[in-house]
Amino acid sequence: MKLAIVGGQRRVATPGLTGECPVCGETTIAKCGEKNIWHWAHKAKRICDRWWENETQWHRDWKGRFPVEWQELVHCAENGEKHIADIKTEQDWVIEFQHSFINPDERRSREAFYQNLVW
Repeated sequence: MKLAIVGGQRRVATPGLTGECPVCGETTIAKCGEKNIWHWAHKAKRICDRWWENETQWHRDWKGRFPVEWQELVHCAENGEKHIADIKTEQDWVIEFQHSFINPDERRSREAFYQNLVW
């Protein structure tokens, strides 16, 4: 993930920082190496959003075209299910960027969950 909670603020991964996952609240660590794009990862092996995928530079670049306040916002359904939207506008429209194959059942599941979704 690009953003985690550090000191009550959403922050990008920076060497040496620890943060909190915006979905589950567990500890995240900044992964800031030379091979992969800088990102946050759960300290303990954990995937709290079943729609999570490794993020490519293509994906990061598309998210970066929008205000950071709209990026990676947690969307919570009435039943408590939570997912991180790539982009969530002030009008509650969700934009998901998908460059690789996505199973049609998962696509329909995301569309039903977000309701106001644009691919």
